[in-house]
Amino acid sequence: MQNCGQVVLKLEGGLGNQLFQFAAGYFLAAKLGGNLTIDQYSVPLTTVHGESEYGFEALNLDSLRREIQIDVSEKLPSNLAIKLAQWKPSIKRFLLKIRMTTSNFSGLPLFIEKDELSSKENFLGICNSIKLHGNFQTWDIVERAAQLGFPRVFELKFIPAWIKTFDVDFENSVVLHLRLGDDTKSNANFKQPSIEYYWAATKILKSKKKAQKVYVLSDDLQRARVFLGIDFPYDVKYLNMPHDSTPLERMYFMSLFSGIVCANSTFCGWAAWSISNSGGEVIVPVPYSDGPVLGSRDFPSKWIKLDKYSGAEAV
Repeated sequence: MQNCGQVVLKLEGGLGNQLFQFAAGYFLAAKLGGNLTIDQYSVPLTTVHGESEYGFEALNLDSLRREIQIDVSEKLPSNLAIKLAQWKPSIKRFLLKIRMTTSNFSGLPLFIEKDELSSKENFLGICNSIKLHGNFQTWDIVERAAQLGFPRVFELKFIPAWIKTFDVDFENSVVLHLRLGDDTKSNANFKQPSIEYYWAATKILKSKKKAQKVYVLSDDLQRARVFLGIDFPYDVKYLNMPHDSTPLERMYFMSLFSGIVCANSTFCGWAAWSISNSGGEVIVPVPYSDGPVLGSRDFPSKWIKLDKYSGAEAV
């Protein structure tokens, strides 16, 4: 027998993707007045960043509605299964297909998001217990979730010691995020912004925030130095975060700045969400997607959107 308003959420991918999925699952559970069960089994099978489990356990979620019970299933694939899935995509597909059935504890109907705009409207129309599969990378759903208690500004349960070692005047500083790791080279759906985008965005941000300092955060600082080059017209400081820091810690650190120039990255987008809701400025690249996969879209209206190739302001 189904519980009234029961939502089971398949979680997958890196932290940025996970937070979109969490927001969607929470929104639906709050809307239906039910509970949310999060199945994290697929995370280590689908991430390209090395996560072994869900990544937001250390996030302060006191703003969520207390009447909504949120449970995270502890079941994860074995190390052997993960290695086999990385070795052969067909094995990964097989494991994910099996999990689709075995994780549906109550035999709920499935909602599988498709890469089309109608998927959001279909999702918003759900009015019964459901098992969710999809990325749900739409800021409209996040905003709806925030109206029901989903965090607008991210805080950690505990601030890691390494963050306190950085002597940064966050209130008078802005940050550029560059995503240049190996995984970006083969991802034709989400090409990264050009140097022209970063030039134009930094100029706008310094003008708006009167920022005294500009910092750079990247998944590959050596490549970031080469990318910006010696001709970049602004003095920047490269920050090297500890290798053993978690993705959530790094995202939180990035969210402390008063302004941000985003890469083509859901990870950066969540830092931007927190910055914007704290009164800061956000610049994002468009188009976000270069292929049939929609990815993150419908950015909040107050975010500044620049063409990621020319740096021109987008309509």
